Amino acid sequence: MCFNKEFGSLCNLNRDIKKVDSIPTDMIVAGKNTYVYDAHTYHTKVPPEGIEILIKHFTNEQDVVLDPFCGSGMTGVAAQRLNRKVLLSDISPAATFIAKQINTLVDADEYMAAINKILEKSSVLNKKLYTTTCRECGKETQILYTVWSYRLVCDQCNKDFLLWDVARKEGKTSRESKILTEFNCPHCGNFLKKRKLKRLSLEPVAIGYKCCTKSLKEKCCSLIDSDMKKIGEITYKNIPASLWYPQNEFYEGVNTRQPLLYGITSVDKAYFPRALWAFSYLWDEASRWEPKAVREKLIFTLTSLYQRITKFSEFRFWGGSGNIANYNVPQIINEQNVFLTFERKAKTIYLYLKNEHKFDSQNVQISTQSACRLSQLKDNSIDYVFTDPPFGSNINYSEMNYLWESWLKTYTDIKEEAIINKFQGKDKFAYGELMTQAWKEIYRVLKKDAWLTILFHNSSSAIWDELQKSIYNAGFCINGSMLFDKKHGTFKQFVSHNAVGFDLAICCQKKVPSSNLSVCLFDDTEKLIKNFVITQLHKNGYSSYVTHYEHVQRNDEINYRKLYSEWISSILDKSLVSIDFCQFKAIAQSTISK
Repeated sequence: MCFNKEFGSLCNLNRDIKKVDSIPTDMIVAGKNTYVYDAHTYHTKVPPEGIEILIKHFTNEQDVVLDPFCGSGMTGVAAQRLNRKVLLSDISPAATFIAKQINTLVDADEYMAAINKILEKSSVLNKKLYTTTCRECGKETQILYTVWSYRLVCDQCNKDFLLWDVARKEGKTSRESKILTEFNCPHCGNFLKKRKLKRLSLEPVAIGYKCCTKSLKEKCCSLIDSDMKKIGEITYKNIPASLWYPQNEFYEGVNTRQPLLYGITSVDKAYFPRALWAFSYLWDEASRWEPKAVREKLIFTLTSLYQRITKFSEFRFWGGSGNIANYNVPQIINEQNVFLTFERKAKTIYLYLKNEHKFDSQNVQISTQSACRLSQLKDNSIDYVFTDPPFGSNINYSEMNYLWESWLKTYTDIKEEAIINKFQGKDKFAYGELMTQAWKEIYRVLKKDAWLTILFHNSSSAIWDELQKSIYNAGFCINGSMLFDKKHGTFKQFVSHNAVGFDLAICCQKKVPSSNLSVCLFDDTEKLIKNFVITQLHKNGYSSYVTHYEHVQRNDEINYRKLYSEWISSILDKSLVSIDFCQFKAIAQSTISK
């Protein structure tokens, strides 16, 4: 483990905590579309504006706030904005690198000058790697992206075809265009589902560029001979030996199984040769930049690109590609121009640096270590803890951070990673034990009567039960909770009918629990849920539980996710949850249909 020797020196043991006898009662609502939220991707991020509400409620200015599962460091932003001191730690060195860069600022103009200088130096390589010929005027123009498609095999007639040729459905606008998930085989005419088909080779099928049209509208065209020749000439062997890039192998894990299945056996193979060449060139330039503070921000800009420039980037007709918490290898891939992606992201980070509060670097300390061992912190030294811990098996952080950490040359010590992961030999009980150790450490360092807020959600009652027991076993009293609405759901919440969409902010106090958690029989729980659903719909109005999906093709529906989160909030301090979201949803549906 990497320890910061100064970690904890901000604490003032003689300072009394703010006396708080109650918790906020209203739902916390905080959106994601802010400069700080957009500055760098991470698997789970909490909008700092929501955290600010809790910090302001539970602390005074100059109090010390701790987040031992800090992730991208949003707690630090919230605390610093409110003139609190803050200690951030995480077991992942990728997380603490990102958290440090988010919480320590540099001059925005100096940063942008460095970006522009690097882009200027890279212009020759950019032209070499990303140039095509305009199909209308015949002039050279810059490639924005290249589309790659897998060749699939029909499971009926055993003949192969390019998915791009068969599943592409283009509408009048990009939003109306899509890649079909089901279609007819071009050879035998049988109905096929693309996810069930065997993949063969991966082939380039189209490129995007802007050139001479009046509106400068982007054109997506088939490749010409010169494009194919360029792709054929750019191989891994062509990358100059002077440019370093990681070549360490992907280990077998929950999220690494798919890339391994499709031949992405090492980190370098996660990139097309052209993207790897461009990215390693930018990494080399950034790594040698002076001064150090700007150098780290340049590297931070590169790590922010994450999956967008890899083979995990799915093609979308409306542009771009998000970063998701798995290593899914799409059947149609978007190979983006790395230099343009770098420039776009730099402009976003520039806006954050330009508009964020001027932080005092003396008020934040960051350390890479397990939440189970906060040995630098003295007993009764922390005024408040806000944290967003791992949600059981929802996200495999060490696996997903492996891409970042391979470039940063430092890796997560997974021994005490609190997670459910069969490849690590950790089941729900191991997860519960590790969470108990973490809460015990937090209990030790918190001052008497101080508060811990845990942001959490899960669709599994087993995970909720392990969390509840771990909190009580550590000595905390759960004094209530409120819903935390991040406004915009995750991609998984839009496409999965069983994903839970609302977090709960669970408020715990360092005092002896008033009672033990009870366990209700299923029949009793079913009756309670039916009464709860009827009461909530009557109290808040039916329309407040209707969800309208603007960006995916789903009909309006009752927001059972919200009802489930409200149900958990109502019983969390009294009994174990003991019922999964899918079970709750079935009971609620039958209740409403009557």
